This record gives sequence, C-alpha cells and structure tokens, in this order.
Amino acid sequence: MTDFAQPARRTFMCASAAIGSAALLTACGDGHSEAQTPDAKDIPTPSGEGQVLMKAADLPVGSRAAAPAKHPNGEKAAVLLFRKDEKTVLAYSNKCTHQGCAVSPKSDKNDFYCACHGSRYEPKDGTVLAGPAKAALTRYAAEIKGKDIVVYVTDES
Repeated sequence: MTDFAQPARRTFMCASAAIGSAALLTACGDGHSEAQTPDAKDIPTPSGEGQVLMKAADLPVGSRAAAPAKHPNGEKAAVLLFRKDEKTVLAYSNKCTHQGCAVSPKSDKNDFYCACHGSRYEPKDGTVLAGPAKAALTRYAAEIKGKDIVVYVTDES
C-alpha cells in the first residue's frame, strides 16, 4: 500500500481562496493602464447643419463645459467643450470610451472626468490621461461664429 499524505481539507480550501483572490486582484487592478493610449482623433471638417450650443462669452479661454445638443438620429446628446483660445473651441462626445458612461467637465484636475470608473481625458485633444479607458474621445467639428459656439454633431465611429 502506498503511503501518500493527503492534504487536509482546510489547507486545500485556504490555498484555493488565496489563488482566487490573487487572480481577482490582478484582473481588477487599480484602474491605471500602462497600455499606450491612441493618439488624438483628427478634428473633423464641419459638415451638415451646425448647432449653436452657447454664447462664446459663456465659455472663457481655458474653461470646460457640457452643452445639450441633438444627434443626427434625433436623440438628445451632450457635447463636451473646451475653449482653447480666443478663436478656437474644441468639441467632443461626452460618452466615455470605456463603457459609454457620461463624461463630465466637472473635475478638480482641469480635465474631463468619467465618474463611473475613473477615466480622465485631456481637454486639449481628448486623449486618455488615466484609464481604464484606452481610446480618445470622439471629436466633433466646432467653431466660433460671431458670438456663438457652433458644433457639428456627427455619427460616432
């Protein structure tokens, strides 16, 4: 008869729990991504009908805002705006590229922030500053026409 030591049930259960916990912690991580984030998406050329979202005077240089808009399919949409300088405004979809949650201009770090999972985006080009998102925000064409900020919302790719 062979005399092998049988592991105690408690030892087996503890080892299984430790391995499972380690796998879970590795999968979750801390939300930070070491993966390279793609470059900013190109600014589209204005096409179609532009929408006046707000007065240029209501968005000082260097500030961020969200404004309601209408998607080409007729649904309501929200657009993130960043006033780069006196003559330039940048516009982005407010949908987080991680899981589609709403991204907000309200942040204590001068960025766009997704409260669902902590992704942060650079207002100057829409690139990811902190994950879990890995892709830049979808950009829309925008311009200052007279005293108004006009945005051309398009289908997102």
